[in-house]
Amino acid sequence: MLLSLPALAEMQALDDETLSQLNGQGGVYLSGEFSINKDGGVLWSLPLNNDPATWSADQRSCATPGASAVEHCGLRIAVRSEADGGWYVLDNMKGIFSFEGLTLRTRTINDGFGGDGANFNQDVLEFGLPSEVKFKDGSFAFGVANQGGWQNSSLSQANGGNPAYQQTNIFSAKIDGSIRMQGNVLIFPK
Repeated sequence: MLLSLPALAEMQALDDETLSQLNGQGGVYLSGEFSINKDGGVLWSLPLNNDPATWSADQRSCATPGASAVEHCGLRIAVRSEADGGWYVLDNMKGIFSFEGLTLRTRTINDGFGGDGANFNQDVLEFGLPSEVKFKDGSFAFGVANQGGWQNSSLSQANGGNPAYQQTNIFSAKIDGSIRMQGNVLIFPK
């Protein structure tokens, strides 16, 4: 007859000599879930209807044109690549995003890259992509605009509008499901 007893182990501090013989690797392993403008943002209040000509300066609806109900707007990120150029915008980003296994670490590039790695010989920041990203009611639009901040072109200047404001959405997406990813992204210092 075999008798099994639970194994008990006590954590003990390592002395300097034992610790000096150990090798480790630094980095961060992240998992999380975040929501972008699930209940609307702080910059705009919802108007009573979807007619931009009747909105006040602090109102905005991101419902599709012709929709009967108004809709909260999502996050906007605008980037201007040239001093005299236009703006690239990720507009109306919203939804719930979750991931497991995003890693962050530094990595030394001192070989590879067709021989350029040996000449480079510096540290880079490496983001290891999570194996799966889940989206719930995710959406965004990618476009170009003549200004970074959104403005209502239908309102008069007295009401906070700007008739000169233009934005052209190139594409938009709605995402509900999972995306599988692999690989990493390296960020090189300049």
